[in-house]
Amino acid sequence: MNRSTLFRAILITGLLACPQARAEESQPKCKVTLEVFDRPMGERVAAQVVVSDPADAAARWTGASAAQSGGASDPLSFQLPARHTFVVEAEREGLKRRQYYTTSTNGNDRLRIFLDGIPEVPAPKRNYTPAPIKQELSAADAAALKEACAAYFTAPASEQASWKFKAGLDELLRDNEPAVRRAAWEAFRAAPIHEALKKDFEARQVCSEKLVSPYTVKTVGTRPAQGWALFIAMHGGGGAPKELNDSQWRDMQRYYRDHPEAGGYLYVALRAPNNEWNGFYAGYVYPLIQNLLRQFLLFGDVDPNKEFIMGYSHGGYGAFAIGPKMPDHFAAIHSSAAAIADGASAITLKNTIFTTMVGERDTMYGRYDRIREFDQEIKKLRGSRADIYPVTVSIIAKHPHSGLPDRDKIAEMYPAVRNPVPRDLTWRLTDGVIRDFFWLHAPTPAPGMQLDVTCQDNRLNATVTTNATAATILLDSRLVDFGRPVTLQLNGQASEHKLQPSLRTLCATLQRRGDPELAFTAEIVLPLAAAPAAR
Repeated sequence: MNRSTLFRAILITGLLACPQARAEESQPKCKVTLEVFDRPMGERVAAQVVVSDPADAAARWTGASAAQSGGASDPLSFQLPARHTFVVEAEREGLKRRQYYTTSTNGNDRLRIFLDGIPEVPAPKRNYTPAPIKQELSAADAAALKEACAAYFTAPASEQASWKFKAGLDELLRDNEPAVRRAAWEAFRAAPIHEALKKDFEARQVCSEKLVSPYTVKTVGTRPAQGWALFIAMHGGGGAPKELNDSQWRDMQRYYRDHPEAGGYLYVALRAPNNEWNGFYAGYVYPLIQNLLRQFLLFGDVDPNKEFIMGYSHGGYGAFAIGPKMPDHFAAIHSSAAAIADGASAITLKNTIFTTMVGERDTMYGRYDRIREFDQEIKKLRGSRADIYPVTVSIIAKHPHSGLPDRDKIAEMYPAVRNPVPRDLTWRLTDGVIRDFFWLHAPTPAPGMQLDVTCQDNRLNATVTTNATAATILLDSRLVDFGRPVTLQLNGQASEHKLQPSLRTLCATLQRRGDPELAFTAEIVLPLAAAPAAR
């Protein structure tokens, strides 16, 4: 045994002799072997490593990692409690890396730490908090709302179109929107119209037309006060035999490391509905994802502003399609080892955190070149502003397609909170499937149609392309003051609107979106036929 090995053995023995270690002797252990590299695809280096327990200041393990040339040196390893989260810190010649790591239950883990070469991603900003309920509804008002909303949700669509609520309920909505929004959501959840979704949720599957995607669910950490966060992870594979895609799905069920220290969440590993090349980014995928999100909002106790989606390779292309087409659903989106999918557009990511990671040597199908083009497009769209396009492109030097250092992305993404009502929207439609985008609605979407709308101080400024046949702006007290008129400037032509909150509008948008934060109380149907053409 050389001196380095003897020193580490004495050190670990001493640590195991401490009271904290003795208390943990009966706990399942995981042998974690640590290797420190100067960068991804670089050399293994000698570095000082400290492993600590954020929940117990007395629990601490230290040692020196083995260098590439140190053939006689044993790798650095620690016996740590299984299924527990630690802080791992490595330092060498002024370079430092700090990250969280959760041990597994399989008895042996291998952790690679990269001191450099992974671009820093800005910390997400918590820029939205739902309006608080300042006054609870009276028992009588709550009962009346419950009965009225339940009747609406169970009525045929032909009756809903001309439905009239009692005037007093609209007044209640005007005076106490947060409480009425919650009551309407509770009535919607309790309505007997979700039987098919409930059966699919219990069977751990989601459907879109005749296609079915199974999924697994893992609970990590403890439930936050506002409900669980939701992470949807999509696997690699694609145009390959079923056996390969099944194997990739099983890998994705454990691919992203657990991070209970970040907060409680549900980890959903979604199986593609088929074994096609574009299984995660064809037209049927978007309603499938909408159904999956609706399942977990209705039955999974999920916080609607803490939903995330991510994927690697085939699943990364899915994230690169779903994210730009449906950014209003997610707090943050991540794609690894992929590029922007056909039919998606970077221009829609104005308000949603989006990160992507690709290896410099991942050149197949033009991935590397397309990522660079995407990065340039984002920079052009962002211009000199720092408040739009929160998009980060990470290119890992000398790295191939597989093995990207992205397995701790959940810890990085978790702090993000969706803002369902950003005041500056750009929506470029690329298909006839997606009909809603934040507080905009297109009943007959057409590829190439674009809406640029801002809302500030009761003034809407909208520019709409000539091929738009119909569009609606949806509003509520988060966006406008109903005590004052709303001015609409549409393609340079001004009009004034006196709006009143409508319970029917709230219920209609709630039923269509299936999301309490994407339901609105008033609408302006844009007079596109009378508006001048946008240039």
